[in-house]
Formats: sequence, C-alpha cells, structure tokens
Amino acid sequence: MKPDPEPWYNATLNLWQLAGVLVATWSLTKTLTEGWRRTVGRRRYLTTRLRKIAPGVRHDYVESLLGEPKWQSTMECTRLADEPADVDEDDRKVGITVRTWPLSRLGYLVTWSDDDTVVMYGLTTISWWFRPRVLIGETLIRLGKSTFAALDDPGEHRAWLGNRRFGYREHHYFGNPGGYRSWYVGVNDVGYNAVPPALDWFDDGDDSRTRLVPRRQAAYRASAPINTVVTSGIALYEEVQDGSFFGISLGADQDLVRLADPEYQVIDSRISRAHCRIRDWQWRINYRRRERKLRALYGG
Repeated sequence: MKPDPEPWYNATLNLWQLAGVLVATWSLTKTLTEGWRRTVGRRRYLTTRLRKIAPGVRHDYVESLLGEPKWQSTMECTRLADEPADVDEDDRKVGITVRTWPLSRLGYLVTWSDDDTVVMYGLTTISWWFRPRVLIGETLIRLGKSTFAALDDPGEHRAWLGNRRFGYREHHYFGNPGGYRSWYVGVNDVGYNAVPPALDWFDDGDDSRTRLVPRRQAAYRASAPINTVVTSGIALYEEVQDGSFFGISLGADQDLVRLADPEYQVIDSRISRAHCRIRDWQWRINYRRRERKLRALYGG
C-alpha cells in the first residue's frame, strides 16, 4: 500500500501563525491602498466620491465621504416670500454655513448648507492633472479645459476685475429636463488656467460694471476655460436672485484658502521656501500665458 502523499502545507502551521499571516496581509493591502489613493489613484478616488454629492444631501453625508472641512464660515441670507407684505423681513433671515474642503492639492469643494442640508456645492480645479468631466444639462465639459463656448448663451453673466482679484460667471438653467437645478460656471482666480477679462471690455452703460460688451464677451467665452462649476437646487434666497450670493468668488475664496499655502506659514522650513520658489516660477509661466491669450483676443 502506498503511503499518503505529503500535504502541500506545512503541518506545523498553527492558528497563531495563520492569524499573523492574515494580519500582515491586511496591513499590506491597507498600506498599498492608501498609497494608491495618495499618489496615482487620488484623482479617481476623489472623483468617485464627488459623484455621490448632490443638492439636498445632508452635510454629515458629505463629511463621511471627504472628512472634516478645513474652513467653515457663516453668511446671512433672506428667503423669498410668497406674500412679502404679510411676512416680516427679519423672520425670513436664515444662516447659511459655508464649508470648504481642499482636495489633495487638486482642487477645492465648497458647500452651502441651510439647516444642515446642502443647498448647493461648487468644485474648483487648481491642477492640470485634475480636469473632471461635468454634465451641465445635456452638455459634457471638462473643468480646466472646456471653454464657455461649449455651452449655450447664458441667461445672465457677471464679471469683475480689481487690482488683484478677478472672475467671471454665467448662469444656466434647463427647467424640468435639468431637474430644476441651476449651474453657475465661471472662472475663479484661484483655479487652474484662470484668464482675467480686460478692463476695457466692460460695458460703460452698466453702472455696476459687472457686464461685458457682447463682442468682447463672445471672444472671452471662446477662449477662457471653465475652472469652476457650482450646482444648485432650488435656492430661494434674495441674494441668489440679485446676484450678490457669491460675491467676488465663485466657489473657493482665494483670500481664505491662500493662507494655508507654504508662503504664508509662520513656521519656516526649507521645504516651504522651495515651494515658494516653485509657486513663483508657476506664477510667471501663467502670467506670460495669460498675456499671450489677451493679445490673441485683442488681435481678434
């Protein structure tokens, strides 16, 4: 009679050794997964979570996807009234909580919440490597790449240009086919590939100096990439109706988020100084690129 064959496993392997192998495998898998999320896979990881956000979700749900926000502030808005004569304006005041998340040096997410419910949220890209596809109505665009000309003419637009800050935004609404949502697309000065409008492009007949002349607006829409999109549900506030809700920043506020950059750190380090030199070099490259675009627009 032939003896039984030797087992393929070591007979001395006991339960403790098996548990150690399982723990080591789990730790290695977790390390590799975290490394993938922080390096080559961080773009897909963030995009997968951002797709789950929509107007009307709870703030706690957004926090479960992205963690705690880095910045938080409040603003006061006034609800629209069906019968303004019978409703006191003070009773229509409501506090809106604004929260901002940095997306791993790729962009920023901003949410506006009313009573812990996300009324609208905005995404800004700050990197050439993060250009997510966004569906606006039935038109698919890519942040940081697609221009405003890819969309139909807006119902309204606003532009601003100061000594340091600038921006541009449009409002698009599609009614029931768009789920009664509104899209605000624009150029944020903290975003990637931000192209400012020129001073003489503004309509002199506009007292608020927030509208571009039609010919210059068409040229700007054909050349300026969209780097910010804000998606809104039914936001029944007076500030949204009169255009003062976003102020001078559609999405992340540059004056707020820039204070976390290495050049503003109080504790100095060699890495911080290296980051500052790299940022200065990037700023010069972007400035020359903007100058070429402006010359091209003027020449057109």
